[in-house]
Amino acid sequence: MSDKNIIDVNTLGSLAHHGIKRVVVAIGVFDGLHRGHQRLLDQLLEMSRKHDATPVALTFYPHPRTVLRPDSSPAALIPSKEKVAQLHNYGIQAVVTIPFTSAFAALEPEEFIDQSLKSDRIELCGICVGKEWRFGAKGKGDTELLHEYSRQGHFDFVAVEELMDGCDKVSSTTIRRAISGGSLEHAEDMLGHPYSLFGTVEVGRRVAGEKLSHPTANLKIGTGIIPPNGVYAGVAVHNGVSYQAAIAIGVSPTFKHDFKEERRVEVHLLDYDGDLYGEDIEVILVKYIREERTFKNAQELKKQIESDITEIKKILEQKYPTLK
Repeated sequence: MSDKNIIDVNTLGSLAHHGIKRVVVAIGVFDGLHRGHQRLLDQLLEMSRKHDATPVALTFYPHPRTVLRPDSSPAALIPSKEKVAQLHNYGIQAVVTIPFTSAFAALEPEEFIDQSLKSDRIELCGICVGKEWRFGAKGKGDTELLHEYSRQGHFDFVAVEELMDGCDKVSSTTIRRAISGGSLEHAEDMLGHPYSLFGTVEVGRRVAGEKLSHPTANLKIGTGIIPPNGVYAGVAVHNGVSYQAAIAIGVSPTFKHDFKEERRVEVHLLDYDGDLYGEDIEVILVKYIREERTFKNAQELKKQIESDITEIKKILEQKYPTLK
């Protein structure tokens, strides 16, 4: 979806400039838009049909814990721009992204409601939140307070049960832990789709092309959780086109004497010939293939890469049969 079709404002009242008059609102950080978030949004979409109102997601930037606990703030699963796009793709017609500041965090729950959810220009028909969601200074606001406001304000309100995946609660925190630990399948179960990294292609050391005959796009990751070092099967998406991809994450130990050791994400797009420098791409991490190894020389590494690509093609052709 192109940016011009995405309504992303920072106050509820601003939606009136887009011709929106009646809304139902889901509130949350929505990092990763996992299956728990999807359950909440499904409830919102049902509520929007019931009240003939526009479904709106109200979210925050930066992540509240970045302001509340800066020493232990979490890395976001996806960039803010991608979160907004995914919300729209799910059926949410507008996003309200509230700047989360220290002053905003200090608001009493009632002040939070007054500032974030009330507008003379917008009729609020309903609210959906997760059952454990807290808001306002020191998290004093809860679903009971919202229930009381809904009764007074005569708008619909639903507190949605948290979703479980086995013994784990489906949450952005659990997903971060799974990806960091290399449990991509567990993360996929909770997300409802494989995890993706987003980044910009930058100039690398040119070793993969010159010495290994398999040029890679060196991806500068701005936002995301990078899984453990190793080789992965994946899909690279550039300008809306998907390509089979071999992904290497690590420090390239075979060439440790030639270059400074630093962790990188390198993506080899299979059957692609073109210049990607400066381009933004999405890399879908489909499956872990093997650990990162040190080879005696470039020729041995080249043979291993060819073997990896053969395996990666088999995996991707099975999971994505229409992708070439």
